[in-house]
Amino acid sequence: MLIAQTSCGDNTGSGALCSPGTDGSPARFSIYRATFTLEDRDAPAVTSVSGDAVTGDMWAGSAGISVGATDQGGGVYRLGVEVDGQIRSWINVAGAPCRAWPGTERTFVSPKPCPSTTGGVQQISTADLPEGSHTVRVVVEDAAGNQTTAYGPVSKTLSRTAPPGPADPGPENGSPAVSDAALKVSWEGRESSTRSIRFDQQPVLRGQLTTKAGQPIKDAAVRVTITRDARNSPPFERESLQTNSEGRFRWKMPKGSSSRKITLSYRRRVRDPQPVVSKDVRLRVTAGVRLSLSRKTARRGQSVRLTGLLSGRPVPSGGKVVELQARNPGGKWITFRTVRAKKSGKFASSYRFRNPGPARFQMRARARKTGDYPYATGSSPVRSIRVR
Repeated sequence: MLIAQTSCGDNTGSGALCSPGTDGSPARFSIYRATFTLEDRDAPAVTSVSGDAVTGDMWAGSAGISVGATDQGGGVYRLGVEVDGQIRSWINVAGAPCRAWPGTERTFVSPKPCPSTTGGVQQISTADLPEGSHTVRVVVEDAAGNQTTAYGPVSKTLSRTAPPGPADPGPENGSPAVSDAALKVSWEGRESSTRSIRFDQQPVLRGQLTTKAGQPIKDAAVRVTITRDARNSPPFERESLQTNSEGRFRWKMPKGSSSRKITLSYRRRVRDPQPVVSKDVRLRVTAGVRLSLSRKTARRGQSVRLTGLLSGRPVPSGGKVVELQARNPGGKWITFRTVRAKKSGKFASSYRFRNPGPARFQMRARARKTGDYPYATGSSPVRSIRVR
């Protein structure tokens, strides 16, 4: 919908035929509000699901669920709780601007209103759900309305009131389970708590859990919480790490990991709300950038086509700016053009050589760190071209 106002150049309102105003225009348009419909057919992808709502047989009063999800379109909008095939409640996963315009279901004030990645624990309230045994399902929905099943369908017993007494903290965590544990965490081969790597490297995180006196705590679950280094990216949990007989654990990062903060924590009982001890480490990953040239030699007036790919995901729905740079061998890099990679990560451009050779140039593509792309500044391998 487009609302516009027109008026004659002199703005007299006399009803006379419009004539050009002082700026030469026959009329002026003032846009007060415009509503655009953006098409997004890609459903969100679920990366992890955990919480009491998953492990427990009953939802009483409320149940916590942590759904890790990514979306390359308008972002992850909300969770839907379905009971017996009907959505009974919605849970927003982020604040403004990831909230619909009042009186609408899916009208936003931003072209990409919601975060590309979400996680963290959300509470499912049973206050308005039917009691008894029912089939439930939890779906994750993006800003465009595309849905993906996060959990279920599965049978649960629903109760609108929580059971009396404190929540069950669960069994003891490890042997011995203590309230004064010590947790050591480091990157393999590094002393610092921060590790910087190239894209697709797989560093190893290792640690040991002991009592304050140094006795290993074996068979304990060390909880892992991840916060990606991107704007509005909430924390989410992954599968816990298990200690061995010496209280040690080891985790090899998966390929394609983004920059992130990793929090490892130990609880005396597996469902205790607060950890006994926790440690933070950070991973900085440079953007993975590929670049190819259509030719290795050129003459004056000829062009070279540059094509490339950003390897890291997710790419922002509006694209990611990539700098194309050139230099004489050993000289300073100069940005001669900027292009925008598509959601697929692909980008392309061309350059025409206007001066005669002989000359030799080096070219590369660079992606800078930005708030909506969870990678540090990274560059492609250098490509060479000779002008004859």
